Formats: sequence, C-alpha cells, structure tokens
Amino acid sequence: MKIIIISGSARPNRQSHKIALEVLKRLEPLENIQPALLDVREKPLPLLESIYRNHPNPTENMHHWKKEFDQADAFIIVSPEHNGSYSGALKNTLDHFFEEYNNKPMGIIAVSAGALGGTNAAMALQHFCLKVGGLLMPAFLITPKVQSLFDADGILIDESYSKRLDKFLHQFIEFSQRMNK
Repeated sequence: MKIIIISGSARPNRQSHKIALEVLKRLEPLENIQPALLDVREKPLPLLESIYRNHPNPTENMHHWKKEFDQADAFIIVSPEHNGSYSGALKNTLDHFFEEYNNKPMGIIAVSAGALGGTNAAMALQHFCLKVGGLLMPAFLITPKVQSLFDADGILIDESYSKRLDKFLHQFIEFSQRMNK
C-alpha cells in the first residue's frame, strides 16, 4: 500500500516537517507499506489559477504531485496550525487536485507550538477531506508544543508522543487496508 505523507509547511524553521519525517521513518520498515514524502516547500506549486485537470500548461512540480497522488492508496496530511487553520501553502497545493483524493483513505496530523496542538487546523482539514471525497479516518492526531518533542539533532525524545504517534499510524494502516479492500 502506497501512503503519501504530505508535509504542509513552507516556513524556513518549520517544526511540523520534523513530524512528517518521523512518520516517514516509522512507516519505511513496515512490510507492504510504501511511504513517500511530498513536501510543499521542496516541490512548490504555483498560485492556484486552474486545477491540474484543467490547467493549460502544468509545471514539472504539478506533474510530479499528480503522478504521486494517482499512485497513492492513502494520504497522511501533516499540517501546522496557521491563524486558526491549516497553512496557506498546503491549501494551495491540495486545491490543485480533486478527483485524485476520491475514495482514498486520509489521515490528519496537526502540529502547533501551543497547548491545543493544532486542533483548529485538524478540524479545517477534516472539512477539506470530506469535500474532496476522501475516506477520512475519524481520529486525528494533535501535536502540542512541538518545539519540545525533538532534541537538537531532530530525534523524537518525547515517549508519550511517540506512543500516540505509533497508535495513530497503526489505526491509520488498519483503516486504510479496510477501505482499500
């Protein structure tokens, strides 16, 4: 099963990207799971004028995202909370596509420096996932105080969050396998 992990922040010192990398690291050794990380910062898309399907001249990055999305069996979206929602860079990227999400399992991990862990971003992303016809896993993972979860080398040091992340990923894989039967 190919799981696309979308890293949703384009900021220079983005903390949510550490979570996306941790998700990738935990999924890579699993049998029958093929994770791939797509990063809104590394492969940016132009401001939305036309969705991919109707675009008169798609960019190379647009083709890349389209190919990966078409091959995906499931999506995990990792987003910071920006101004009570998910990031503008993520919104712009996700909006370039529509039918690519249809009937595919989707999971949400929200990230924040604050105590609420990105709850508003997660709720906004739930609306998006449902609107595009994704099969949304009801449980999402919030990530409060992300700045305290990793050491200076980017190693996850918070045991409690590590367990919650493992539980979320286990639930997401089971959910995705059931939905992809």
